[in-house]
Parts: sequence; structure tokens; C-alpha cells
Amino acid sequence: MSALLLAAASNTANADNKYERVNAEWQKAVEAAIDSFPANGGYYMGRNSNAQFRRTAWRAMNETFGMQPTDSQPRLDVSAATPSFDDMAIYLALLKSIQLWDAGDGRQDVPNLSWFSMKPFCGVTDVINNQGYTQTDGEGLWGMAKANGPGIAVIVKELGAGFSFMGYRGAKTGKYREDKDELYLTDEEWTADPVWSQARKGDFMKIFWNCNENTGSDCGAIIGDNGKPGEEQECSMNAIFMGYDGDGNVMYWSSNDNKSNPANGGYGVAVCRRTDIQRVVFTRITEPEKFAEAKKWRASKVHKWLKEIGGKRHGTGKELKKQCGID
Repeated sequence: MSALLLAAASNTANADNKYERVNAEWQKAVEAAIDSFPANGGYYMGRNSNAQFRRTAWRAMNETFGMQPTDSQPRLDVSAATPSFDDMAIYLALLKSIQLWDAGDGRQDVPNLSWFSMKPFCGVTDVINNQGYTQTDGEGLWGMAKANGPGIAVIVKELGAGFSFMGYRGAKTGKYREDKDELYLTDEEWTADPVWSQARKGDFMKIFWNCNENTGSDCGAIIGDNGKPGEEQECSMNAIFMGYDGDGNVMYWSSNDNKSNPANGGYGVAVCRRTDIQRVVFTRITEPEKFAEAKKWRASKVHKWLKEIGGKRHGTGKELKKQCGID
């Protein structure tokens, strides 16, 4: 075999092996974190209490973090984190996973300065956030996590804590195709896409929903928000991959909306068809110790790309791959 062919074979093997890399201790911490959350608890994104929800998710999130200036780490009593919404659920699950992993073998690799950087500033006044500051999309680690686009993937890339990979069915309408040769895969092609076999339970997900069949919208091909009311914008959610059911449907954990009765929504495992998703970014954390580097990311530090796609413009697939470190 020629040197060129050997190199190509080696590169292919390395690419294939990449998706087999799993930090088993971390994945167990993710599962334990999910198990510590209450079932349901209500789904509510509003910033004001009402007759149905006397406490907002923003206040619940702030109280759940519960860190004092002299503490080495937050309280993170997630049993009190209700009501909730998807970004909140996944960010708190990430923090709880870090806390559980860091407690393994008495490790405590993540210092209090890193935890302070990971604190979500929710517009609620406390001893640390004495001005009631709110992190906007792309601002600080919480602002990155809740932003349009794959914020968790960007955080992991910035910290060097793991890797991400993406599957994309393509744009159905010519308006959103980024390449003249871009195809919208058939149901059979998309269901068989390699990305589905590469995912592992405990991977973080950014789901871009396919709305073509039920609303005629190609918004699942859109990354971000261009700030123009009336135009199609990103339609997505944050979740954690939980595997497949017996029919090969995607199972994921998050805070899930119940539009008919929001009080019955909240934390739990939901199921969808692979064809309900138009784009998906999976993020696998393999080096959780790198979250110690979060101390370098101050509360007001802005990630330019995530900030821009949070109301100024749409992003591109090429930009997404670059920002997430996807080959």
C-alpha cells in the first residue's frame, strides 16, 4: 500500500475512533445529575410570577445555584429548580454533572473562582449579583449556553473540554441553501445518517427542529436570529441525548413544554422521530477537568459570534463548524 493510501487509512481510523472516545466517569455523572432533578415541575420562561407560577424559573435558577462569596462551590439543590425551561435545565444539568464528577475520589479540581464564572446572572439580586444583572445571549458562560446556535458546544470548544459533531439534513428551500449542490435528504437518507450512530447517551444536544412538514417553515435550516420581525428565525432547543427507543426514535432529556397545560411540563425524557430534526449538534465532554479554566471567562465577557446571532443576523453552517471546532 502506498504511503498516501496508508495516511488516508490512518486518518479514517482516527476519525472513526474519535466517536468511540467516552469518559465513562463523566457520563455516569451526567446520568446521576439528570436523576437528581424532580419530574416535571412546570415549564415557564416568563420573568413575572402569575396565578399558575408564583415563582419564576429565573428566580428558581438563581436560588438553586445558591453560592455565597466564601463558598468553595455552589449548593446546586436542583430539587428546588422549578418551574424551568430547556436552556435552564441543560445548564443546571451541566453544572450538577461537573459538581458530581468533581466530588469523585475527592478530586475538587474546579476552584471557587471557576464556579463564580459559571454562576448564571438571571436578573435576580443577591449577595454576588447585587445589581440584579442579567447576562444577555453570548455574555458570560450562562449567556453562551442559552444563546441561539450551539452554545454548549462553543463553551466546550473554548475550554478544550471535549468535542462536537453535527448532522444536517439540508435546506429544503433554495433560499436557505448555502451551497448550490446542497441537498435536502430523503427520510430514509436522513434516518441512516452516520451522526445517529456516533451519538452516545449523555451527549449534550442542540436540536434544530424540522418544521417543513407541519408548518411549511424551513426554519430548521436557520442558525440564529436576524432581528427582523416576521422573517423566519432559528427554531431549536437544548437537550441531553438518552439513546433510542425500540423504533429507533430519539430519546432526550430536557425541560419540555406542555402547551396545553404548562404546569404539567418541565423535566423529563421526551421522544421524537429523527425526521423531526433538521440539524443536530452533539457535544461530548471528555475532559471535565478543563472546566477549571472557566475562571478565565468573566461574567461580562462576550462571545462575539453568539452575541451577533442573538438578534443581529443569521449564522452560517461554516461559521457554526468553526465556532464548535467541528471538522
